[in-house]
Amino acid sequence: MDFSAITNPGASPTGEIAVDGLAALQKALTAGYGTDVSTFTGGAALRIQSLDKTMQSTIQENDDFRLFNRLAKPKATATVDEWTEQDGIGGFLGGSTNGETGIIADASGSYNRRVGLVKFLMCKRQVSFVATLGNNIADIESVEYANGALQLCTDVEHLMLEGDSSVVPTEFDGIYAQMLAGVNAGQVDGNHIIDAQAKSLSSINLVNQAAATIRGFGNFGKPTDIFMSLLTQADFDTNLDPAFRVALTGAPNGGVMLGSPVVGIRTSHGNIKTNDDIFIRDSDQTTPFEVRYPGTAQAQAALRPQAVAGTPNADPASMFGAAQAGLYSYLVTGVNASGQSTGVISAQVAVAAGQSVTLVINASAGGGETGYVISRNRLNGGAVAVGGADGMSDFREMLKVSRTGNATTYVDRNRNIPGTTKAYILNLTPGMTAMDWRQFLPMCKFPLYPTNAAVVPWAQLLFGYLRITKRKHHVVIKNILPNGALFRPFN
Repeated sequence: MDFSAITNPGASPTGEIAVDGLAALQKALTAGYGTDVSTFTGGAALRIQSLDKTMQSTIQENDDFRLFNRLAKPKATATVDEWTEQDGIGGFLGGSTNGETGIIADASGSYNRRVGLVKFLMCKRQVSFVATLGNNIADIESVEYANGALQLCTDVEHLMLEGDSSVVPTEFDGIYAQMLAGVNAGQVDGNHIIDAQAKSLSSINLVNQAAATIRGFGNFGKPTDIFMSLLTQADFDTNLDPAFRVALTGAPNGGVMLGSPVVGIRTSHGNIKTNDDIFIRDSDQTTPFEVRYPGTAQAQAALRPQAVAGTPNADPASMFGAAQAGLYSYLVTGVNASGQSTGVISAQVAVAAGQSVTLVINASAGGGETGYVISRNRLNGGAVAVGGADGMSDFREMLKVSRTGNATTYVDRNRNIPGTTKAYILNLTPGMTAMDWRQFLPMCKFPLYPTNAAVVPWAQLLFGYLRITKRKHHVVIKNILPNGALFRPFN
């Protein structure tokens, strides 16, 4: 092959190439390792760009939706879904005995009429039409469709745990909201919500208590599953007595030793399967909204309360003991279906043992918020600028409350401890229908039409709600403080 035209374009072919010409040729045909395509020269400019069709991402996957995946999904036939919950057969123990001709006592079952409202989860997605034509790393429309599905499933899993329609009316009520409503209405005994009082859930004690409650007389349930945070699972793995561990399949000696994964907890009322759910929030996920989503919080700044003030009062129902007495500040944000606002911070409040704190939250100027998220900093956490954002990272969420007029009052008795997490012990026995996802519309893609832009838009829809038909078959353990939590509310 004659390369002389390369080294000397004006010369006639001779079949030879000089040494310096050979070096120039090698350089010209070398692809190199550059990644900035605008600077490629020589052989590198001819290199075929590698477009890996597999997109690597660090996002949630289908397996992460632990509770949603476990629930049956029967169809709801109307947006207002009604059923009857029976919580008793009537009479009392031994009450049917009688004499030969005695008057027969009346007895009848106890029933509660329950209503569930289908809620509408929707997200809009779109891609550039031009982007669909290129040799992309991945099919961009398919990727965005998958992202939309993950967004909807993420919200479903989150709302199944923490949804509260009294705070944000577009949400469906989650497990805790439904259980708390049952307790407040006197339809569910108070022992179905257990207070861990800022201690870890690393022993059998509270789990056994919950299992006995579910199985007990008047409830007649069967505890099958516990859903908990990753740090709570870690505490079980590290500390649970081997006597209460379900053996691991294929592990030496069943793997029932400290440090091994706990896949189930043995109780007298049956084995309880462990489910570590990344959507059950530990302290790191309860930092203020504007720390996690600053742009969204700023966009919703109009929902920010005008002021919040706390006053200590003597209270026989207080859970503030000597170890929890001291100085606290509160941070409050406004919330509605569009998100949370930036926060307003109270002055420090000095709380003595046996006192509670009455918070008064003044609504935003526009009054667009439907509720408030209340956070508290750690004991003696230091002075924080009133109404400002200094020291905001030292706050953790306590609870959400609904807005009541221009001045909303909440009494903090230390029954909701900031930075703690929850565990849910449930009866998911197939056929007992103690809890399910009532689905009015399965997830679907609803085409939209572009107006004045070259885009391909669509909506993704999922309609339904969490139905708990047998609230007495479930227990919530709240105020759990895992050993691995970095935020310690009282030290």
